[in-house]
Amino acid sequence: MSAKSLTANQCNHINARGRRCRMLVVSEQDSFCVHHIAQSALSRPVEESLAAELLNSTGDLATVGEVNAFLGNVVKLRARKLIDRKDAVAFGYLSQLLLTSLSGMEKLSDEERDAQALDEVNEDIRKMRASFLARHAAVEAAKASKRSQNNPSTGTKDSVHPAPKPAPSSTPPSTESASPQPPRDYFSICT
Repeated sequence: MSAKSLTANQCNHINARGRRCRMLVVSEQDSFCVHHIAQSALSRPVEESLAAELLNSTGDLATVGEVNAFLGNVVKLRARKLIDRKDAVAFGYLSQLLLTSLSGMEKLSDEERDAQALDEVNEDIRKMRASFLARHAAVEAAKASKRSQNNPSTGTKDSVHPAPKPAPSSTPPSTESASPQPPRDYFSICT
């Protein structure tokens, strides 16, 4: 056999030192030997369960709490030595980026909420002003109607000859009928 045909039938697995496996592939459709096919089949469920444990209760990482839950899962997995130190550092860095972008997004959403609240307040003020003006116009119309009923222009005795006004008197008005006046100085308050 030539060296070229050996490498075509050789397993494609490369170890940590960068060396290729020397065993032959299982079939022409597979690219790994029996040992490495079995090893990859065993490692897949571990990777899937590891990913499930890593993303447990993290949601879509859209809130600070979810990112913190993700970081907690990273710390737990690193403490049990289920993930590599470099992976844990990378996850920490990515979490830091997420937290930074989330604070900017929260600031924007706060500004949007404030603008919406201001719009709602302005709308309430506009409605209250319109209601007040409508009530004021109704009161003025009622007063005008009452005045027109008190002074009808049908030619009655009151409308032709208005009632005479009383002559001003020289006596001061009585204190009983007038509203009480506030005291003018401190001494009058104390006595």
